[in-house]
Amino acid sequence: MEALRSSLTRLSQLAQSCAEALSGAAAAASDPQARAVLGHRANMQRCAAGELATRACACDDASRAGEGSGGSDTGASQHRRDIAAAAPPADTSEIARLRHAAQQVARAAAAYGSVMRDPLPDPELRLLLAHYYRGATELQRMLEFRVAEFTPSRQGNGSSASTGRRGSGHEATHR
Repeated sequence: MEALRSSLTRLSQLAQSCAEALSGAAAAASDPQARAVLGHRANMQRCAAGELATRACACDDASRAGEGSGGSDTGASQHRRDIAAAAPPADTSEIARLRHAAQQVARAAAAYGSVMRDPLPDPELRLLLAHYYRGATELQRMLEFRVAEFTPSRQGNGSSASTGRRGSGHEATHR
């Protein structure tokens, strides 16, 4: 029970880090629609963090009632690593904030997957974690797509893509 409580606490902290990174990306976003989507996703991550923290507290209460609580130093060291990696970038540009948010979301998705590989005592908790995992992977793809939009394409790729679109009818007649 202690391991589950520690895992849920870590997931809650990661979700909160995602929310903060997404809020930063939303504040830096130049596109109003992107700003709204990122802000909404930040709020969803805050809700996930609250739900996971509540479940961690419930596990803590159950372990105290059953057998007492034992401390774990590995959870504390993992928490220190998570805090260090969650620091926002010094660069406040939109692309830097998007990259940071994508990194945080990727870390959360990996953590959800890791917890779901272990046996869970509550099937409802497994469904909740699967929901959060799917949301995190979807969000990760969206953020990586936004980052790719900012990344300048190489000269050869950019020009061939534009000529490919313009000349597609002509190329079809030569095949």
